[in-house]
Amino acid sequence: MNYSGIQLIMEQNPIGNESSNFASEMASHRNSVGFTLSQLGLETARQFSEVVGPLGLEPRHFAVLHAVYGDEGNSQQTVGDRLTIPASTMVAIVDYLEGEGLLERRPHPSDRRTRALYLTEEGVVLLGQARAAAMRQESLICEGLDEQERSQLLSLLARVSTNLGLASSALPDRGSGERPQHF
Repeated sequence: MNYSGIQLIMEQNPIGNESSNFASEMASHRNSVGFTLSQLGLETARQFSEVVGPLGLEPRHFAVLHAVYGDEGNSQQTVGDRLTIPASTMVAIVDYLEGEGLLERRPHPSDRRTRALYLTEEGVVLLGQARAAAMRQESLICEGLDEQERSQLLSLLARVSTNLGLASSALPDRGSGERPQHF
């Protein structure tokens, strides 16, 4: 919607001076936190796909490998729940990673109905390479920010995330693998 559309809506439904200020602010995408976060999120996700893609991974594969590495021996369901990946999608991701020799299912020590997830040696090596590539991308994203500014940005984004009811470990695409297109 362009400025004239917002202005028309505000003229038809005046709420007072505050709404006029809002309409003026919203006329510029630069003043919209939601638009800016959406734009940054899509572009960051697209670039991250390009970072891990040459390693044969998708962002969701990276997330699962990273989650398993950080807490090996958890069930597929536990890891999927933590990342907010639906069970059927999680099965497909784990099947793929297991087929690539990066992850393995082992009998759970206390529940014979459950399989625990562990990285293979190849998975640990590949995750290390992917993490190094991700850290280079993080450096580019934060270029020009000092450590205090980076911490402040993370703190503010955490508050926005809380406002939206988003778990800090949730994958943006819920593990679907949908990739943002460059716009």
